[in-house]
Amino acid sequence: MNKKKKEVKLCGRLVKPIAVGKTAIYTAGGRIYRTSRVVALHEQTESMVHFETKTAHYYLSMSPLPLAAAILFPAQIAA
Repeated sequence: MNKKKKEVKLCGRLVKPIAVGKTAIYTAGGRIYRTSRVVALHEQTESMVHFETKTAHYYLSMSPLPLAAAILFPAQIAA
């Protein structure tokens, strides 16, 4: 039986470089997460990484949040 792995898509940062056979550690939403051991590193650029563990495919976007999501408070106009 070939079960499809779940896909985890998020915006965050790697705490350490991805290494096959080791756990991946990343931050997202102000929290630190650790995955199970990495079985494959599929793609890595300056702005994103796609890696696979035994149970999931992770797509970690490391680029800044979209401007609309980043502006939570209105800017004050200088008088």
